[in-house]
Amino acid sequence: MLKEILFRNKTNFQFVFATIGALIGLTALCLSFQLMLDVQSFHSGEEDLFGPNSVVIQKKVTKLSSLGMNSTDFSDEEVEELRNKEFITDVAPFESADFRVAISEVEGDGLPPFYADMFFQSIPDRFLDLDVDWDWNEESEYIPIVLPRDFIMIINYGIAQSQGFNQISEELMLAARLTIHIKGKDGNTKMIGRVVGFSQKISSILVPKSFLDHANEKYGSGNKIQPNRIFITTVDDSYGELEELMDDMNLDIAKSAIDVAKIKTIIGVVIGIFGIAAVLIMLLSLMGFVQYSQLVLSKASYEIQTLLRLGYSIKMIVKTFIKQMAITFGIITISAISIMILIKLLIVDVWLDDNGIQLESSSLIPAILLAILCFGIFVGANFLNVKKTVRKLGE
Repeated sequence: MLKEILFRNKTNFQFVFATIGALIGLTALCLSFQLMLDVQSFHSGEEDLFGPNSVVIQKKVTKLSSLGMNSTDFSDEEVEELRNKEFITDVAPFESADFRVAISEVEGDGLPPFYADMFFQSIPDRFLDLDVDWDWNEESEYIPIVLPRDFIMIINYGIAQSQGFNQISEELMLAARLTIHIKGKDGNTKMIGRVVGFSQKISSILVPKSFLDHANEKYGSGNKIQPNRIFITTVDDSYGELEELMDDMNLDIAKSAIDVAKIKTIIGVVIGIFGIAAVLIMLLSLMGFVQYSQLVLSKASYEIQTLLRLGYSIKMIVKTFIKQMAITFGIITISAISIMILIKLLIVDVWLDDNGIQLESSSLIPAILLAILCFGIFVGANFLNVKKTVRKLGE
């Protein structure tokens, strides 16, 4: 009976308008949040789509460089300048070997006979794009080596064909040992190395820093080697600053790294705008419900005052009103979650599969929890509004 008294003068148009707005806004908000979680599993082949941009920079080789009149090394001042850039969050120069290196096969391990001059470099472990056993000390059985993935592609589809030997699988390369020929100040020596992984984004032959420091001290000339390649990490939405840096310092950066930064920015902006629009729609619908509540209570002011004089408590009236609103919000929340799931499964996932884009499906629980949080905000905001309005009517 109390419910019929309170809602007999309700305005249907405003109620329907607010309900539709809340449904659209909550569905869009949950969908954008779920899509953001899903695309975080996408990898461009070089790095995560979302997260810091890690790129390798080096100076362009010009005609002057070829004539020995211009160095492609980075000075200490230039490295420090990079560290001071606001959009750069991490800087790590490549360390290079101060001795000559060559590698050859270990007889009986399955690799064809070969001998090739190489170079060793090292970077901090945090920049590695793969999880490998990377510890080395003087007691270690072998030197861990990380090769560029393109390296084995060149061997299989270039060198192997021209030299007439069999192609080499990644599994064989990982299982076989390598003979490391070191030529330094104290003469020549041989050590055993083993490939422990292949890097997608680093085009250098990497060894642990602990080995490189030890070998440079033991076999190197003792001269300080200035870095000619540097790993930097930039913040999101910074590809404009990165391109400006390229021009200022005459840098050579892989185009794919710039493209990935642009893609990150575009996708982040699109999803962000979609999410912001959803939040604005939600706020407008919340205001609509607040105004609807005030209108209903205003039209029922005489009945509410009468009920209060008859002994009904403010708490009872508020509880009756909010219970009805909570049912409405509950239906909106359940409907929004259902629509979001259907759109994701029947439209988004199907479109991605048709276009050959594989994403790891993220859990729906965070999006559902977000919808429940919005439900709580709607109920809480209307509870405070209704309680305040009923109190004024009872004064």
